[in-house]
Amino acid sequence: MTEQNQNTTDQRAYIQLAGPDSRKFLQGQVTCDMETLTGDATVNGAHCTPKGRIIFLFSASCDPQDNIILETHHSVKEIAMANLKKYAVFFKTEISDISDQHKDIEILSNLQRLRTGSADVVADTSDMFIPQMLNLDALGYISFKKGCYTGQEIVARAHYRGAVKRRMHHLQLSLNELPNAGDDIRNAEGKSIGNIACAAWAAPSTVEVLAVLGDKYSDCNEIQIGEQPLTTVEHLPLPYEIPASP
Repeated sequence: MTEQNQNTTDQRAYIQLAGPDSRKFLQGQVTCDMETLTGDATVNGAHCTPKGRIIFLFSASCDPQDNIILETHHSVKEIAMANLKKYAVFFKTEISDISDQHKDIEILSNLQRLRTGSADVVADTSDMFIPQMLNLDALGYISFKKGCYTGQEIVARAHYRGAVKRRMHHLQLSLNELPNAGDDIRNAEGKSIGNIACAAWAAPSTVEVLAVLGDKYSDCNEIQIGEQPLTTVEHLPLPYEIPASP
């Protein structure tokens, strides 16, 4: 059981792409517009499978040598690097793990990150969600004006045809164990209605979660997570508006 009064902070990983084709390579792979990345700005994005499922999320920045640095959750580092290298064979870019060079960077706690309405993709949820399920369109992770990228057809179809049937919601629950990312969520009738995206202790026996729920169940009053008992739900506001369907 996770310590209830501990406001934990998950480790971050840092992946470097060095070489003249790095930006061009990423532009054809990720949801954000890499042409907007400068030394003074960061860009948030996702790398998806051809079926539009998120492999990992990242925040991209440039170092003084114009290398691109991707910050991501530590548990998906190997998955992320393997998938990037799979597509990078025809580009002049070198992909390496430089996490050891960023050990002292201050980062948000899990609860602080959760309260921004942003969920990490971790090893257990890689290849589980399309970007809109995690509200990445509301968070600015997706450019609908850039050219093609891996998974773009699925992401664009969900956007323009209003095919997003699951969205992420901020919930508060009374629990004795912290849920795991990816845990199944069931309603009072035992029907599966979604999955946990992330969770953090807010107080002893009080947990806040970002939960991806089917539209029909977004106002549920009771849920069961994994094998834990059925518990009542308090719906908390997100700090942004969910885009309306076209």
